Amino acid sequence: MKVIEKDAVLDERIIEKQVKTFLDIIILALLNRRSMHGYKILATIHREFGILLSPASLYPQLHLLEENKLIEPSFDKGKTIYCLTSKGKEIFEKKFNAYNLSFQIMNNFIKNRVEIS
Repeated sequence: MKVIEKDAVLDERIIEKQVKTFLDIIILALLNRRSMHGYKILATIHREFGILLSPASLYPQLHLLEENKLIEPSFDKGKTIYCLTSKGKEIFEKKFNAYNLSFQIMNNFIKNRVEIS
């Protein structure tokens, strides 16, 4: 395997790990723009991140967000459409700010310890 191919595989694994770790924030961010059904959420994540999540990764997270009243379902033509609640918007903003802060701290930590070209 070429170095480029190894780097691409490593990049993909890191992105996939990040997507799965922050799936709740990603879902809330997507629903902050507009309501979506599960397949559309999966398709958007695939398009945006190049990661193909299984429904088994997505739906438990959707149900958890629903249980916590951050999203609510409605039904249209046999599909469950998820939309963000006002509580969900508030929590999304808080989680996004916390994510940004943690990313800055991690980035500074690494920059101070490694020379990156």
